[in-house]
Amino acid sequence: MPVNGQQLYVSPDWAAVLGAQGLDCFEAWWALQLDEVEPGNLRRGGWSTVFRHVVDGPGGLFVKRQEDHVYRTLRHPLRGRLTVEREFQVLRQCRAAGIAVPEPVLYGARQDAGHQRGVLVTRELAGYRALVDVLDDWQRSGWPERATRERLLRALADVLRRLHALKLEHRCLYPKHVMVHAAWLAGERDRLPAPVALIDLEKCKRRWRRADCTRRDLDTLNRRSAGWSRTDRRRFLGYYLGAGRRLDAAGRRLWRQLARRS
Repeated sequence: MPVNGQQLYVSPDWAAVLGAQGLDCFEAWWALQLDEVEPGNLRRGGWSTVFRHVVDGPGGLFVKRQEDHVYRTLRHPLRGRLTVEREFQVLRQCRAAGIAVPEPVLYGARQDAGHQRGVLVTRELAGYRALVDVLDDWQRSGWPERATRERLLRALADVLRRLHALKLEHRCLYPKHVMVHAAWLAGERDRLPAPVALIDLEKCKRRWRRADCTRRDLDTLNRRSAGWSRTDRRRFLGYYLGAGRRLDAAGRRLWRQLARRS
């Protein structure tokens, strides 16, 4: 919501915690001295950098700060809009639809000396591992039994099917951006969060048709996920399409397209 010419959102669940630590405003997060999680992104005519910060009580937070790191639309063809603004909106939409994504804690944006600056603070997904690390472990130590593989494929297909039902295309669906809950994968069931979550949604884009989301995202995930057998890949597509093991003509056509590029 606009506050004195700025945009500011603070999660009601976090307002007291952030307020007690003086972190309930854009200026505090912009000025906070933090260590980078990875080298910053210098594309799109500006920069974007991710940091990690631990607050007393709730624990780890990820902080994304940007300056002039924009995308352009028909409504904003010249000045553009911060990609962190789009990510914030997508996170809220996904959470409202029951899709596991990081919890937005604070979002703020403002104009400063002719520059667009934005901050997005999200809660760390505690207990999760990146799918790329899971697959690397399996390739080193041996692939698990079929039941474990299929359980992961079903959970992954479910979260992507629900994302695409919103006509949202991730556009950067690499295994490092798919998070798997480690305890769930190990076989635990009691009172656990969602088995699979998605991160890094700043490139997410709304499409006119669900099929447009399917083609690009499944192609990216298929090409970047090393080690899956041809059979497992086909099973995943069946779970995603809700077709089980028997694909219809459209499903078989999509399978052939994916298989050629894998």
